Amino acid sequence: MKSYKRPRSVKSLLAGSYVTLASRLLLGGLFLYAGTVKALDPGALAASIRTYELNLPEWFVTLAAHALPWLEVLFGFYLLVGLFTRFAAAAVSGMMAIFILALLQGAIRGLEIDCGCFGATADGEPSNLWLSFLRDVGLLALGLHLVYASAGRFSLDALLSRLRTS
Repeated sequence: MKSYKRPRSVKSLLAGSYVTLASRLLLGGLFLYAGTVKALDPGALAASIRTYELNLPEWFVTLAAHALPWLEVLFGFYLLVGLFTRFAAAAVSGMMAIFILALLQGAIRGLEIDCGCFGATADGEPSNLWLSFLRDVGLLALGLHLVYASAGRFSLDALLSRLRTS
């Protein structure tokens, strides 16, 4: 008689170390890349923020253009190595929610702009804000997955936890 192996539930699958590793590497790598590109040209990021026509104070646009890329680099690095994973994932998810709202209002208003998500495009062509919106919803799902799943055994969080208990 063959033994029947019960399929894993979606919850247990999402909590698996390999799945959390894939989520961390994808989201962390994207944020590290995007932050690095934007950090190299904060003026272009400030210009991109202005194109959303949100009537933000100039001091805020300047602050965001200089600080946001470095936060993306920091939290992207934390996610890549699995350090402060839940905190970094929550911070990235919060940023994604803000990005989603900005993209959504721009898409609804019919703005034809470069989203500025990965720095300014070389050709200056406008982005499809609806596709950027959908991409960011997927990235938000990855971030929320990491907030609610354990860091997984392939993380510095797990290594530090093992060292503390031994």
